[in-house]
Amino acid sequence: MTDFTNEQENVLNAFGTTPTRRSILKSLLLAGVGVAAVGRFGEVMAASSEAEVESLTILSQPGILPALCKEISTPAIQKIAPKVVVDVIDSNNATSYPRMLAQRSKPVISGAMINDYFAQRGIADDMWAKFDPEIMTNLQYVPEQIMTPGGFGIPFLLTPYGIMYNPDKVEKPTSWLDLFKPEYKGRVSMWDAYFDAYVMAGVATGKGPDVVAGIEAWKPHKENIGAWVSSPIVEEDLVHRGEVWLAPHWGAWADLARSQGKNVAFTIPKEGAVQWACHMQLCKGFDEPVTRLTQAYMNTWLDPEFQVEAIKRGFFSPVNKTVEIPAESRVAGIVTVQEAVDTLIRPDFAAIGSQLPKYKALIDRTLKS
Repeated sequence: MTDFTNEQENVLNAFGTTPTRRSILKSLLLAGVGVAAVGRFGEVMAASSEAEVESLTILSQPGILPALCKEISTPAIQKIAPKVVVDVIDSNNATSYPRMLAQRSKPVISGAMINDYFAQRGIADDMWAKFDPEIMTNLQYVPEQIMTPGGFGIPFLLTPYGIMYNPDKVEKPTSWLDLFKPEYKGRVSMWDAYFDAYVMAGVATGKGPDVVAGIEAWKPHKENIGAWVSSPIVEEDLVHRGEVWLAPHWGAWADLARSQGKNVAFTIPKEGAVQWACHMQLCKGFDEPVTRLTQAYMNTWLDPEFQVEAIKRGFFSPVNKTVEIPAESRVAGIVTVQEAVDTLIRPDFAAIGSQLPKYKALIDRTLKS
């Protein structure tokens, strides 16, 4: 039986007014979370429950993540606020963010999974609120080096952006410059509204992580581009069928496609890979109980249970430095937290995020004309 200090018992007595709530607070104390943080979390649970928040609307990236939210995060939050109904919306940022921006005067989504570029665009558009570290008890396990630039948001999953290829059609690429080989004319798939491939083209040609330099580097080789895509699934199908042979792509999505029987493989070339992060963002425009409960909900995305399931089922890389990658999950597209810190390329997402329409127009003029 564990003996708590007087200070710890005071927190339990003050906020553990139900068996479930007391159990949650005790588990935090046993895990080594400080009394102040546990007390603050107790306030969150009490305030959320007393206010009887009726619903939360959470934006999820597509794929396995909506299921993890429904299976792990929603039940956890309903222990705090049993009456709350959580609506998890499954949509990519290119589609959902403009809608969120249009609804900013009367917002619907209180918490969201946001990619690197829209995380920065949302800062410029004043869409995000700052997290409370005392509610986000798992924040202490996220290395500072991979935190969201700009002071808004918290990354909760990573994946390297490297090269997907059809192993029956080509040898494993070793360089980003392999995409320029003349024998790959019409056999490379590219995006015109996502820019990490151009970042790496800039790196591989000695210009650094510069999108414009990368677009220019592609200009002499534009006939290699056989398909323009806007969907990871479409791109995976194209490579699987051999309609294209190579495609800059996310490790998690490529390995997931491979696990589903598609004839694709993934590699990180010698010049490296861009760190793609999925960031949690707290949206402005909600009252305090909703804001608090939303943060408690998203805090579960950093829990070891959520992180490990994301590794096993979605081939994502963790950000919680206490989480170990299961041996059976060590594939090319999964990196450890330390590997991410040491090796992945993190371009100036703020600068890139402010220029998205410009880059799209430049691609249209330079590579698609």
